[in-house]
Amino acid sequence: MEKETSIVEKLELVIPGFHGYKKKELLREDDRLIRGKVAEILSQAKREMERALQRCAMVNCQQLMAIENLRKKLMMLESRVRHAEAGYRGYFDRIKFREEEIKRLIEYDAKMIELAEGILNEAKNLNAQIANPQSIGIAVLNLDDKLVNFEEVLSQRMSFAVGE
Repeated sequence: MEKETSIVEKLELVIPGFHGYKKKELLREDDRLIRGKVAEILSQAKREMERALQRCAMVNCQQLMAIENLRKKLMMLESRVRHAEAGYRGYFDRIKFREEEIKRLIEYDAKMIELAEGILNEAKNLNAQIANPQSIGIAVLNLDDKLVNFEEVLSQRMSFAVGE
């Protein structure tokens, strides 16, 4: 019988060098690693959107502007994740860390990675649907929903990390 993998173990498997916020001096580094991985996934999704734009222009699909708007939203989210201040300001400067706070931060991290991977998959799906006028609109809406969801989780994580 296999042992179930914990959230921290899953993150350690996905992100080389991640330590699970085990030591105070590693908190900022772990935060940077998480954000780097999420930004990398979002960057891959952005590249898929750029390919979708090129293909859409070639086949003259009706969703060109919607796809461009999604690409811009992806760029903004990637930048927001990649260039956020390490540790999101004062959070990691606190002297005392409660295990519950760290557990919640890890849950946010796992959720962000899961959502970013969902965005990448949806971007690939959208790219595959370019030549299908019946499906492209639904693919655009699905990706937009995923981006909105990711943005909400990112905002919640950042608010939590600054102690709001």
